[in-house]
Amino acid sequence: MSTVLGVGTRAVLLLAAVLLPSALPPTSQLPRADLLIVVVAAAALVHGPTTGLLTGLAGGWLLDLVPPGAEPLGAGALVYAAAGALLGLARRVTVVSPLLPWLVTVGTSALLLGVRGVSAAAGFGRATTTALWWSWVATAVVCAALVPLLVLLERRLGAGRAGSGPRARAGAWG
Repeated sequence: MSTVLGVGTRAVLLLAAVLLPSALPPTSQLPRADLLIVVVAAAALVHGPTTGLLTGLAGGWLLDLVPPGAEPLGAGALVYAAAGALLGLARRVTVVSPLLPWLVTVGTSALLLGVRGVSAAAGFGRATTTALWWSWVATAVVCAALVPLLVLLERRLGAGRAGSGPRARAGAWG
């Protein structure tokens, strides 16, 4: 039951992360934070690279399909899957300090925005350096507030699963 609840909650969070930025008007000058990486990071930092990869893949597919969508369909899914796996691999080093999960998530966000900038330079989509910079800053601020809360939520939802005892949960902030 706890696994179904955890997957369902993660699916709702992914949908919210993809749909909330599209609620802003397209002419809005506000920087848009990458909420999807926050959800993927929380899942990966608690449950490891496999869950991070699958969460990133699902979130990337949603991002590719929600209008305006992605130019090369599936590119977002692959990039977020790789980011989720990378964050999941980094969970062992995040035990050292409560600041490290935030740094790892913000660093991964910078890599994602770099990929977006390179693909825009190649002719897929539109992105300016200024917009990417402000998006990264907004993502860093949002990560500081939401990653600890989502990590706590992931841990609470996974507390009833077999193999999720204190030793198994010694990931981020553990």
